[in-house]
Amino acid sequence: MKPRTWMLGLALAAGIGTAQAATVTTAWEAVNDGQDACLSTGVEATRQAGFRGSISNDRQTVFGWRGDDSIAIRCIGDRRLAVIFIYVVSREDNNALLQTVRNTYRRPTKG
Repeated sequence: MKPRTWMLGLALAAGIGTAQAATVTTAWEAVNDGQDACLSTGVEATRQAGFRGSISNDRQTVFGWRGDDSIAIRCIGDRRLAVIFIYVVSREDNNALLQTVRNTYRRPTKG
């Protein structure tokens, strides 16, 4: 093996060994209102966590994106439930993001 090829192989192996692993966190949160309120709160929760959020065309899920990181909040309004999925490849703590999302859902509703 040529020295140059060997060094390239070693550099690639070192890069693979130091690649960051993604972390995934899932949770659920009870919601007090219906589907539309759950979706609106989900958009606000993703924004509070520093993500750009949008509601899916079928009005079932809020997706939040920030680079390679993502949050998905599946709203099941007739069951009064929000299911939260957080996928992060950055070094940010998923538990802190989860707490931000949960705190947004736990705020008293304006009425």
